Amino acid sequence: MMIVGVLLMIQGFGNALTRWLWGTDWGLLAVAGRAADLPPWAGVAVGLLGLVVAVAARLQGHRA
Repeated sequence: MMIVGVLLMIQGFGNALTRWLWGTDWGLLAVAGRAADLPPWAGVAVGLLGLVVAVAARLQGHRA
């Protein structure tokens, strides 16, 4: 789960950063944006979801 969380953070925050700096999409969200009309905050939402998954995986590791 930690790997999934890190990948979601990279894809989400990377897309949000490239959209903010250069006005273009990056990564898997760029591919998804071609198929569907995504809101501008989609990258941040995916990045935050990844952060939640990574934290949950880290906390789950401490309990085991």
